[in-house]
Amino acid sequence: MRIEDDLADAMAAHVADVQAPPDLGRSVRRRNRSRVLRFRVAGAALVTAAVAVAVPVALNSGEPAGGRAATGQDRAVVQNDVTVPDVTGKPATEAVSLLRAAGLLADTAATEVRDNRVIAQKPAAGEQVAPGSHVDLTLEPPPVTMPQDLGDLGDGREFGGIRLDYLPEGLEWGKWSGKDGFGKHSYTTTYDKPGNEPGHYSVQVIVFEGEAARSALARFPKAGAETVDLGGRKARLATLGEGGEIMSDGSEGTLTIAWKLRDGLAVEVCLSPDYVKDVDGPSEARKIAEGIRATG
Repeated sequence: MRIEDDLADAMAAHVADVQAPPDLGRSVRRRNRSRVLRFRVAGAALVTAAVAVAVPVALNSGEPAGGRAATGQDRAVVQNDVTVPDVTGKPATEAVSLLRAAGLLADTAATEVRDNRVIAQKPAAGEQVAPGSHVDLTLEPPPVTMPQDLGDLGDGREFGGIRLDYLPEGLEWGKWSGKDGFGKHSYTTTYDKPGNEPGHYSVQVIVFEGEAARSALARFPKAGAETVDLGGRKARLATLGEGGEIMSDGSEGTLTIAWKLRDGLAVEVCLSPDYVKDVDGPSEARKIAEGIRATG
């Protein structure tokens, strides 16, 4: 006989008189279910704890939960400051292209749409600014229109069918006058403090004829503008932005007064933001306007 058979007979003899209680099977099954239930509840708690720990870890780490690579939608990209390029001396279109390539925006006066050269910029070249910042460009004035095109300007106070009888002290003719810069049949000249850089002005006067006169008055905003009396002529006075909108929130703009001098002839007098800081802008604008008369 093999030893395995001897062991089996001995075990059978040892438990021959032992009987299992009737409910042993149910008890074993209940204990098994209880153990399984406890395991499942404990397992859920462990999973919950793991998620609670994993979420902040994923949020605070550079990698999103799940281990996938982060995209531009998953995290904010910090952009470094950029260096303002030097665009002085360059044509306006080239200057704008260079600024855009550097991630910056160019601002020029709405009337300076010609491809003149840049004579000044702010911020200056080499400064560090945030991406998308605006750079103010000052363009050289357009070529001087020959005086015979606008009449004999003399001291610059008579042009385009008008004469200025009053000009604030300390200003002189800017030695520049333009034609059709603000639409067909418009005339422009400027007056400035001596020594200011080319292209700058303290006072600018624009004369509109015919259809240009009607268009100029029609586009001047009514809502928010002050109505003033110029010796029986009604005028509108307001601070305007580059788009012609009224700057009612106190933002910097160009103080402008506009009115019809006579049928087919309208005038605008503009005071630059810099000049308005030094004088009583509304008062000076009214004095200049009241002193303008038609010559034809």
